[in-house]
Amino acid sequence: MAKKIIGAALFIFVIFLFCYFRLKPLYFQTVGYTYDQGRDFLKAAEIIQDKNITFIGPTTGIQGLFHGAWYYYLLTIPFLIFKGAPIGFYYFNFFIQFVSFVFFAYFLHKFFGSQVSLIISLLIASSPYFIFTSIFVGNNIMVLPVFLAFLIANFYLLEKKIKKPQLLLLIIGLLLGFTTEFELAFGLFLIPVYLLITTLLKNFRSIFYAKKNFLLFLSGLFIPFIPRLLFELKNNFMQTRILWSYLMHPSGQNTRLYSQIVQERINLFYGYFTSLFVNDFLFKIFFILFILTAYFFLENKIKKYHYSVNFFLLLIIFLFFLSTLNNGGFFWGNYFEGIQYLILIILASILSFQLQTQSVILDFLKVGVLIVIFLLNLNSILKSNNSKPNAVGTLKLQTQVVNYIFQKEQQMDTYCVKVYTPPVIPHTYNYLFLYGNISKHYPLPKNDWVKRKCWYIVETDENNERRTEWLEKNIPRKAKTAHKKLFNDVEIILYELN
Repeated sequence: MAKKIIGAALFIFVIFLFCYFRLKPLYFQTVGYTYDQGRDFLKAAEIIQDKNITFIGPTTGIQGLFHGAWYYYLLTIPFLIFKGAPIGFYYFNFFIQFVSFVFFAYFLHKFFGSQVSLIISLLIASSPYFIFTSIFVGNNIMVLPVFLAFLIANFYLLEKKIKKPQLLLLIIGLLLGFTTEFELAFGLFLIPVYLLITTLLKNFRSIFYAKKNFLLFLSGLFIPFIPRLLFELKNNFMQTRILWSYLMHPSGQNTRLYSQIVQERINLFYGYFTSLFVNDFLFKIFFILFILTAYFFLENKIKKYHYSVNFFLLLIIFLFFLSTLNNGGFFWGNYFEGIQYLILIILASILSFQLQTQSVILDFLKVGVLIVIFLLNLNSILKSNNSKPNAVGTLKLQTQVVNYIFQKEQQMDTYCVKVYTPPVIPHTYNYLFLYGNISKHYPLPKNDWVKRKCWYIVETDENNERRTEWLEKNIPRKAKTAHKKLFNDVEIILYELN
């Protein structure tokens, strides 16, 4: 009974840590707010307000190729719940990541033990990667809960934790399809790798290729692609032709040795692993623990969850290998968004090995690791309390800018605002002005001068030539500065024409 109480208290503390590191920046709105977020929020508003249902999602790194539309559909939920408030999208993402965290912790506790569950949960709670993905909004972030569910569903399938696998095969197909639609590049690697593994592993073959089972999987895989198919039918299979052309003739291909590409991928996967740890000291502890556990495992030849471990290892090995074959340009880290969950499940499998000998040593090491992680998290909290949140490039800063103009022009029916941002596309400010219109019925600004006056919002830009060129083109020579305000690195200037 005492162990259960202690375990419950520890897990409550882990939940507190998870929430603390994420809710603090959400409360202060010191979260990243860029061109992508503004564009996506505007699209959600367009779907709800204008009833304009899109069949395609955000752009990818390949011109003419897009992610799936499901991300936009998902954003309509927080838009409705929070009545368009931009911070609502971030709270919605936090909630999804939190539910995934609790579900994963329960899964680990059930199959890998309470110690392993606490260790992995503490890693997630304090991991720079998982903190960032809980307070940032983007189509690729939605891969995390879907890919985690995909991994767990395959565990249940391989370990025969359900009596009838048919429904699970349909779900696995759905999850694989949604992973692809949220991050197209990941799906282009994951789908062929997964199909390859289903043919290589005997226990997979016996399940997948039984009568009607494979058709159920394909049905699930097909459903997420329906909006994309409708888009393709409407646009003469534009993306299909672009993708085929890219695969056959990759653009921007650099002549590099295969050994160089392999080294780049090793560095990338090493980065995936190190992103799990709050500092280098903790990483070294886990690396030593990993080596010791692997040694004991090989010496005793004990295999727990043998089928699942083989699947997880093959999955990460084949993903790595297939990525090395892609030499047509830079390989972005978010192409394998959420692969950290795969690493954590492999790590949980290693930590859960129970040995007849040396088990006391391993238990002692696990308890020691738990203590170290707790202490490091407490230290992070103390440091966080003593530091001031940075407002530069955040939702808070841009909200202050827009609210300042609202305050100055609240008596006006019409007013002019021109915006310069480094992408030269002011989606971020456009959405904030739209939210002011939704929440407080402020009029939307015009892009043309009103009563010979116009507000200019000018952000800094490393490309000074582009910024200077825009200012010269958009500010009349006879205009004079009537008012000026500086919010960190953002200038607000009211120009007037005599």
